[in-house]
Amino acid sequence: MRTENPDKAVDTIFLYPSSCNDPEEDVICRIDNPIMTQTAQLYYASQATAFEPVANMYAPYWRQVNGAKIPMLSYEDVHKAEWSEPRTDVYAALDYYFENLNNGRPYFLAGHSQGSNLCYIVLSDYMKEHPDYYERMIAAYCIGDSLTRQYLKDNPHVKAAQAADDLGVVVSWNTEGPANKGRNSLVIAPGAIGINPLNWRTDETPAGPELNLGSFLPRLLEPGLDELPVKADAVLDLERGSLMVMNPEFEKYAITKIPGFEQVEPVFGPASYHGCDYSFFYLNIRENARLRAEEWLKRN
Repeated sequence: MRTENPDKAVDTIFLYPSSCNDPEEDVICRIDNPIMTQTAQLYYASQATAFEPVANMYAPYWRQVNGAKIPMLSYEDVHKAEWSEPRTDVYAALDYYFENLNNGRPYFLAGHSQGSNLCYIVLSDYMKEHPDYYERMIAAYCIGDSLTRQYLKDNPHVKAAQAADDLGVVVSWNTEGPANKGRNSLVIAPGAIGINPLNWRTDETPAGPELNLGSFLPRLLEPGLDELPVKADAVLDLERGSLMVMNPEFEKYAITKIPGFEQVEPVFGPASYHGCDYSFFYLNIRENARLRAEEWLKRN
């Protein structure tokens, strides 16, 4: 998926989240698995479209770890699998993009969940080998998978976002409710840090719903989003390393409330808003991308 006639000054490279949830597929899904390709398009519609008014879009298909097999794997097994075919596919897509499509434009790197984990691999490994490409990165939105202090220590060339308009940084958060405190979550690692997408602070200053430009819910069976009657608030929990939505009205949107996903509570906890990391703050992400793009173009 890509913009055929790029007319924006900046690009976005989007890596979709776990879209292959096929119990009949191997641990690494095929590039043409129909469940993956169809689900990836739904995620594009509910997540990547936040960037469309700001940037030309590039969203390659890539082999990924089968979501149906992840609960049966250790963290180390998943990590090893992501460094195999998923990594080589993403690197090949990036090589093609930079050599044939980018034309020297600045760009955003964006992902969600497994896609964000691949973004972290790209930042730590691929970009280390391609500093000329890295210099043109406006920001990396690695949402729905933890940015950790250890990762930043291991990769000193990678910087975490500290404000709404800093450049060349990683923007990250994982959304959940208070009922998840003390519970396991696959996407919240020890030492996780983040930024609040409503007030763009990294401390525990609460951000009320009046700062939210619009909260949405992804449609499950067709592309698109439905606007919610209430807007999400947000506050960082620095001890846990997550972004808390405190309004109990949102508990009905937890991932465990989605039909067919009730069994993932041991994996994500009872109040995980993992599926809404983008949609709860959709318009704020769009406006932030616009701000960062304008800032990059002004400085360069």
